[in-house]
Amino acid sequence: MALSFFPDPLQLCREALNKVETGVNEYASRRMESKEFAQVVSQVSKVSLGVKHVSEKSIASVYRHLDIPTRAEVDALAVALRRVEDKLDQLLPKQEAAVPRPARTRRPAVAETAVEEKTKAPAKRAAKPKAKAEEKAEVPAEVKVVAQEEGKDVVAA
Repeated sequence: MALSFFPDPLQLCREALNKVETGVNEYASRRMESKEFAQVVSQVSKVSLGVKHVSEKSIASVYRHLDIPTRAEVDALAVALRRVEDKLDQLLPKQEAAVPRPARTRRPAVAETAVEEKTKAPAKRAAKPKAKAEEKAEVPAEVKVVAQEEGKDVVAA
């Protein structure tokens, strides 16, 4: 690696950041060991838990007034519904075992195609006689495209 006359600015930033972090960590660890810090943390946690409890009670009263179920009520209802579905599955006979289903493929079953081929009507229509080129007037290409999309025949005037 070549030596440079100018120091690396990113290296300087990393070193400064490391010094700041170690200083803050030392100061914080000294302060955390004190009894006052423990009391402040205890008071803050008590206040935050009290605020959380009051907010949950107020939200529950709002839900009651709006007649909206709470998360616990919805969860209990889902559990009860699962129990009912399980009991129904035990009581009802298995439908899948009684009637075998054909394999799910993109191709129709062989018997179905044979029946369809016999009942199919011929798809060809009689062709219209072609007019002579000199009898037809020139129709713009845009009109032809629109007419083809609508399924109409283009007739020259």
